[in-house]
Amino acid sequence: MPKIIGGSLEEHRERTREKIFVALAELLETQDFETITFSRIATAADVGRTAMYNHFPDRETLLVEYALHETSDYIAQLRAGVSESATPREAALAYVRTQLELTVSFHMPQSMGKASLTPDAVARMREHVVLIEDVLRRIVDDGIASGDFDADLDVDATVPIINSLLVGSAARGFSRPALEQFVLRGLGAAV
Repeated sequence: MPKIIGGSLEEHRERTREKIFVALAELLETQDFETITFSRIATAADVGRTAMYNHFPDRETLLVEYALHETSDYIAQLRAGVSESATPREAALAYVRTQLELTVSFHMPQSMGKASLTPDAVARMREHVVLIEDVLRRIVDDGIASGDFDADLDVDATVPIINSLLVGSAARGFSRPALEQFVLRGLGAAV
């Protein structure tokens, strides 16, 4: 009989999932997702292979759940980074700053993007990006309502464009002040 980690079955399940996610993250640093087996993850996580299937019916589900798990921490820190802003303009600047800081500490390994996923899994993976974009969308909506940002702004196009610029390695090649000015101009704010 497997040993229960923690004081309850629920805590055991959470700790086991966390061990699996940590093991997957470590493996993704050096290997493509396509080459990582459940067996290899189970060994790295120090859990039985059966435990893997108790939590995730297949590798694709594991990848999607891992992305959503990582995103929840990211979003909490992103929200905290903009929470003290007095105006939408300040919040937009704080969003840029926080995204740049988080990009250094949080990232989805490049090997995740090489995974061949079903259309359903791709849609679920998109959910984690939408959750991040929603933080900026709220700032933009508030800025339009307050008059800080252009009232004719196409929010549905602008938010993903700004977000894709700031997430990942693309933004590292630019100075923060240049990115802040670019984003403010893109939002129609006075610079």
